[in-house]
Amino acid sequence: LLESGFTGYVGAGCAHDIDAQLKMAIAEAIMPGPRIRACSHHIGTTADLNDSQLWWKRYTTPGIDLFADGPEDLRKVVREEIRRGAQTIKVFASSGRGFNGRTMRNIARDELTAVVNTAHDLGTRVRAHVCDKAMILECIELGVDVIDHGDGIDGECIDAMCDAGTFWVPSLTYPKLLLELGWDSDGSVRAQYENARAMLPLAQRAGVRILIGDDYSGVFRDMLEDDPLDHQVGCYGREFAYYGGVDGLGAAEVLSWGTKNAGELLVDGPAEVGVVKPGALADLIVVDGNPLADLSLLAQPKSRLKAVIRDGVFVLDRLREQARPA
Repeated sequence: LLESGFTGYVGAGCAHDIDAQLKMAIAEAIMPGPRIRACSHHIGTTADLNDSQLWWKRYTTPGIDLFADGPEDLRKVVREEIRRGAQTIKVFASSGRGFNGRTMRNIARDELTAVVNTAHDLGTRVRAHVCDKAMILECIELGVDVIDHGDGIDGECIDAMCDAGTFWVPSLTYPKLLLELGWDSDGSVRAQYENARAMLPLAQRAGVRILIGDDYSGVFRDMLEDDPLDHQVGCYGREFAYYGGVDGLGAAEVLSWGTKNAGELLVDGPAEVGVVKPGALADLIVVDGNPLADLSLLAQPKSRLKAVIRDGVFVLDRLREQARPA
């Protein structure tokens, strides 16, 4: 992340408390790294999207998914995840993508209410994997802070997000890759993809706090010569140019998704983020070129990224290296 020019990271679900442990290791100077808003495991319910239908092969170790049922048990799971260092709770409210879910609802209303209220009572945010309009609206109503995917978003959802201050992660690289691979037998992938893409400029103009981010995993590594969702230096920055190519969006607006908006989610409290001014959080990068003229520069860190500053300290400094006499 640092070598790609990212000074902060908001987790979206992880196995084995990895986010929280990395955050501790960075804080103890065991290793260099970005700011981290640590996320929980995926929290779901019995027989939901992630719960294997092969019941005889059910997980015997935690992995990335935790399952509980009823408000009381889910409240305990949320409290335990926060005790272990999670600053964001990830819940699977429904299928995250409108084209691959067994069900449109993974969690009952009283269960989701318990998750959100428990997390908020302990100063923790909640993000929901959700796609269809009804569940998007329910998540917003109940106080979910971040909508992941949200393929079925429409004008009513946009208005609700604006009123509640909800963040939205459209994560459109994943369905774009599915279309490029021809994985759309019934046309549902294209329909959902085109709907969400068309909503982006409307959401931006309305004031929704949109974020970059996607399903980075490397799952396309064996199918594509160059997998843009692999965890490789330079991959994360490709989203800027992609979204900057959407009709109705400007480069400065898309940059704000990874600076101002992301900073507001990453950092709790009064710190000023996403701006360059005295007293603001001193996280900066120096790029050779003007991203407002060419957003693809942010996907070329090996040649274009000259410095990364976190908390006012250089963590990557190629400016001095290049200034040294031969």
